[in-house]
Amino acid sequence: MFLCIKNKILLILTFFLSVSILFAQNQTLDSIQKLIANGENKKADLVLKSIKSEKLNPSEKANYIFLKGKYFELIGNSDIAFKEFLKAKKYYLNLNQKQKAMDINLDIAFLLSCFQNEKNLHQSYLEEFINYAKQINNQDALLKGYVQSASLKINTKESQESLKLFRKAIELNKTIKNQKLASKINNNIAILFSEILKQHDSSLYYLTKDYELLKENKDSLNLGYNLHNQASNYIHLNQFEKAISKLDEAKKIKITNSNKYSQYKLNELYYYAFKGLGNYEKGIKYYELSNLFKDSINEYEQNIAINDIETKYKTAEKEVENLKLKEKNKNSKILIWVSISLFIISLVIGLLAYKNLSKKKKITDQLKQLEIQKLENTLKEQELHEIDLMLESQEKERQHIANELHDNLGSSLATLKMNFENLKSQKEHQELLFEKTEKLIEETYQKVRHISHLKNLGVIGSEGLLIAVKKMAEKMTLINKLKVNVIPYGLTERLENTIEITLFRIIQELCTNAIKHANASEINIYLTQHSAQDINLMIEDNGIGFDTKQLNLKDGIGLKNIEKKIESMGGTFTIDSIPQKGTTLIIDLPI
Repeated sequence: MFLCIKNKILLILTFFLSVSILFAQNQTLDSIQKLIANGENKKADLVLKSIKSEKLNPSEKANYIFLKGKYFELIGNSDIAFKEFLKAKKYYLNLNQKQKAMDINLDIAFLLSCFQNEKNLHQSYLEEFINYAKQINNQDALLKGYVQSASLKINTKESQESLKLFRKAIELNKTIKNQKLASKINNNIAILFSEILKQHDSSLYYLTKDYELLKENKDSLNLGYNLHNQASNYIHLNQFEKAISKLDEAKKIKITNSNKYSQYKLNELYYYAFKGLGNYEKGIKYYELSNLFKDSINEYEQNIAINDIETKYKTAEKEVENLKLKEKNKNSKILIWVSISLFIISLVIGLLAYKNLSKKKKITDQLKQLEIQKLENTLKEQELHEIDLMLESQEKERQHIANELHDNLGSSLATLKMNFENLKSQKEHQELLFEKTEKLIEETYQKVRHISHLKNLGVIGSEGLLIAVKKMAEKMTLINKLKVNVIPYGLTERLENTIEITLFRIIQELCTNAIKHANASEINIYLTQHSAQDINLMIEDNGIGFDTKQLNLKDGIGLKNIEKKIESMGGTFTIDSIPQKGTTLIIDLPI
């Protein structure tokens, strides 16, 4: 009987212990979620490492893996975050918790939308989420899907799709009435109108609606950002006084004033507003203030330290005065030590003040340097334009000379040759002289033909870009040392002559760089024309590669000029290189 009671007690204790452990684990996972939401990545990392994942039940483990993904996303390690999200999704699907698995799709879609080479991959995850929401008739989830999809389409190409989805979300939210998502819709659609569509009146309409919601919910932080955005739109509309009014209102919000970045934006917007009104004196004042807030946090801390020391110094002075009044007959050693302390404090204040002045001087120097850099950039752009004009004029001159040689001198020499042949048949005793003369004429004629063929070199002639690149590759290829491959796709029709010339010279330059600097044994040139509107060029080598973060693009006809030229033509130039693993150069160009 006693044993039976004892066993029951043990069972009850075991049950309560299991419940308490489960509760503790859930509490820990909740705390990680809050730390990640607040951006406290170091604390979140410590708590994540303290959890023994093997002791978690399957549902907790899925949540734990998802939180790991959120942590890695927070610290900018997108590759690991993506893998953890996929793993967590698989866990939830195995547990038959499909809604949670679908929720992870929103995180994956956001992550993939940030990857440069996978801009469209995120769409499949969003579609899966939206289709599931429709399937189970979950209006809240459907609203989330529309908002996320619309937000990720805030770009030049997909702006109209984004607008349609936002309007769908607005209609759906009329029945759901989710205030948090309503605020997000208003804020993001305002950004779409302001940043992409440049319709600042429409942007202000949605910002005003969001302002009322934020005020009702007492969301001070986002209210400050909302007022900043309203002011920015008014500046674009040249309504500078309204902009200043909104900034004055934002200035009164305490949480905004405590945020250094908010202070920087506030003062920057004040600068543009007063500059627009022609009040340059105030404008310069706010310009300097905004630059001060851009400085490091150390300066802020130093100012606090100086204030603290000054306070201590004043307190020490008062104490000395009190001591003099109350204890005139005390030992002089006390006064000596106090004086020494005051001297040290004064010295520290002086040093900190000097350091602070040095930083301010550094800020001024940086502003001057920025002006110099702007001037240098302008000069470089002019230089690039002049090089283009020079190359164009050279090309025209070559064409003109080649045509002259071919059409005039070539035909004259051909006629002369024919005349001499007739003379030869009439005067056979001068056969030796005629043979020599004939050979000389033949050589001259061949030289003239050779010179005239200059008009067909490269991509200017009838062969076109692809043939010219293949011939260049053949010349560059060295047996057992270097192999240059050309892999075309599309390119069924000739491009505009100037585009072919530009691309040919860029390919020459990039291949030469690979041979000179990369020590490559193989170079692949991919020429791809997906449609009539764009062309893709990719040059990859198996050379020594380099660290792109430490890349110093030199002046002259090199990578910098190639990048500038491609940008001026509306294209993009991407460099992807890893030390010891080769280099890939990608050019996307509209045609």
